[in-house]
Amino acid sequence: MALTAANAILGVGGVSLQLLIREWLSCVVYILVAAIVALRAIRGGAHRRSWALFAVGLSLYGLGNVLWTVWIGQLQNPPIPSISDGLWLMLYPLSYAGIVGFARRGEQRRLPAGVWLDGVIAGGGLAALGAALVFNSVLASASGNTLAVATELAYPIGDLLLAALVVGVLALRGWRLDRIWGLLGGGFLLLAVADSMYAAQVAGGASQPSSITDLFYLLAVTMLAFAAWQPTPAQRVQRVEGWSVLGVPTGFSLIALGLIFYDHVERLDQLAFVLASLTLVAALGRLGLAFRDIHGLSEARRQAATDDLTSLPNRRLFMRLLGKAIAADRPAGGGISVMMLDLDNFKELNDTLGHNAGDALLRLIGPRLKGALGPTDTLARLGGDEFGILLDSQVDEVTVAAAAGAILNALQAPFEVKGLALHLTASVGIASFPAHAQDLDGLLKCSDVAMYQAKVSRSGYAFYSRERDNNSRERLGLAGELAAALQGNGIEVHFQPIADARRRRITGVEALVRMRRADGGLVSPLTFLAAAEQGGLSRALTRRVLELGLDQLARWRSSGHDLHIAVNTTVADLLDVDFPREVLSALQARGLPPDALVLEVTETSILSDPGRIGEVLAQLREFGIALSLDDFGTGYSSLTHLKSLPVGQVKIDRSFIARMCADATDAAIVQATIQLAHTLGIRVVAEGVEDEQTWEAVRDLGCDLIQGYLLSRPLPAPEVTQQLDAEALRNRALQAPAARRTSDLRGTATNA
Repeated sequence: MALTAANAILGVGGVSLQLLIREWLSCVVYILVAAIVALRAIRGGAHRRSWALFAVGLSLYGLGNVLWTVWIGQLQNPPIPSISDGLWLMLYPLSYAGIVGFARRGEQRRLPAGVWLDGVIAGGGLAALGAALVFNSVLASASGNTLAVATELAYPIGDLLLAALVVGVLALRGWRLDRIWGLLGGGFLLLAVADSMYAAQVAGGASQPSSITDLFYLLAVTMLAFAAWQPTPAQRVQRVEGWSVLGVPTGFSLIALGLIFYDHVERLDQLAFVLASLTLVAALGRLGLAFRDIHGLSEARRQAATDDLTSLPNRRLFMRLLGKAIAADRPAGGGISVMMLDLDNFKELNDTLGHNAGDALLRLIGPRLKGALGPTDTLARLGGDEFGILLDSQVDEVTVAAAAGAILNALQAPFEVKGLALHLTASVGIASFPAHAQDLDGLLKCSDVAMYQAKVSRSGYAFYSRERDNNSRERLGLAGELAAALQGNGIEVHFQPIADARRRRITGVEALVRMRRADGGLVSPLTFLAAAEQGGLSRALTRRVLELGLDQLARWRSSGHDLHIAVNTTVADLLDVDFPREVLSALQARGLPPDALVLEVTETSILSDPGRIGEVLAQLREFGIALSLDDFGTGYSSLTHLKSLPVGQVKIDRSFIARMCADATDAAIVQATIQLAHTLGIRVVAEGVEDEQTWEAVRDLGCDLIQGYLLSRPLPAPEVTQQLDAEALRNRALQAPAARRTSDLRGTATNA
């Protein structure tokens, strides 16, 4: 290679060395390169087939050169076409196939239209330039019969296709170059340049290629040899991205446009004109795609900041706006208020009614909330049923509280979804910068803690409080702990006896859930029920309590204790139209009659959807399952529901029972409730009886059943069993003297 360069550039060795290089050294180089590439194919690995095609093509090319040197070139009138021409021309189709195979391996099966057009523009523009520079002169100088002219034209056409293919594949690869492809593509491009130079020289009357042309030939094949033995890149080279990827296609488009203009000055060859025209057509198409991509990018950026379901700003945009607000407000020392809103019982609604209904509900909520906010406030959907609200800066606590109240009021009217009137409530947590947190993450965390406090206290909204923060953070982890307990054996049921008010005999029990922690500690439901509701675990929790409670009831009944059991329900249970059938199946599986179970419902749960829940309650009552209205008297419309709901029992809330002996108003409420319930044929349970005076007071008012600490605290099943056995023993002991007296009386009558 150095010898050839010295001869071509410096003229070292003159014509004799040039002939030696052209006739013998080049043959040796071609054969050596073919052998090197063949060894690469034999070694295997990536692109083995392509390397084999390159090796065959180079071998045939070298063989053609040898035959020309030792035989055909020595003839007085070398034939055209000759065997050497056939061997040389075989390099083109084999190289085309190898390049395509090399490019396709590891590439995407479906490339974007823009990438294909880039390839067409680059390849077509280069081919048009080559045709303009070379093809016309070759055609003008071609002589002989048709086959000879076709042979002479085959070389420039093959070179144009080769150059266009290499540049087009580079475009398809996103103009990324690793070392292998750089040498491979560069070698084939140099080969096309060398052939073009030789064709131009022959068209100018030269009989042999120049020494520079010989150098280009040898450089081209040498680059192919180096490419064959480059190591495979450890990492894939990244595509060129952004506007820079359009640089090369733009350059070739300008070349094609220049050729079209040049045609008005001096006529181009028809092939060059057609290629330039096709390149411009492809460039126009690529321009249209570029504008489409720009529009798509703009739309994608908009969508990236917008929630698909509600069309509200999404979490990403909300975080960005909040960050900007904090950065802008920090120097001024003002204040920013953030609200975190979470819908109550939404997961249960979603699971029960279906995700389509849940989505429809979320779409209706957005406009309601926006209507309650100011024009400069920001409302965003953060995910699921959680919404974030960024209030305009410089608002005081009173204004924030008024805004929270307006938001909650906006949700009071029912939402019409699939013919159902759904009633929703929400919990709102409020935190302020810089009073509660100094950065974005801290502010969101504080508002989340406040929201959880609002949910637990059922206050609607709550401001962040540092005093309650640790407790709230602990409760935030309860949902995960509860889920694990449901998966394992961490859920237990304690039972609180319920007794006949007059006879003081235990007639039933209420099943009360407990959670056993990994360390053995027992957790009260007051601690984790809100977490169950927030985490969507209420339905599973009711199911587990029902299973455990009915299992124990079946054991008690089999041992002679004729009891009933009361189980609390949630909104999620009562919204599920399959719940009645599930309860009935659980009873039948244990051989229990339907009236052995009392399901307790609260007024607040009924208000979630009175129509749908009313249908579920009617189905339960039709199956013979008893219903009890729990916490009676705490709602605003208890009397209305009492006459319309299919309940057979009411449980007066403990807040009235506890004060009735000291407060005449509470005593009057209890008395009126008992009288009204009895008028409607409904039994009454007094909950929270903790002393004898209260027991006697409610008994004298006609109350049917008693429940409270005076009778018993909630106890594990074995301890309740001991109470039941002891009571049965006492009853038998009391019945024995009565039985003897009856027997004695019968004996006296007989003797008489």
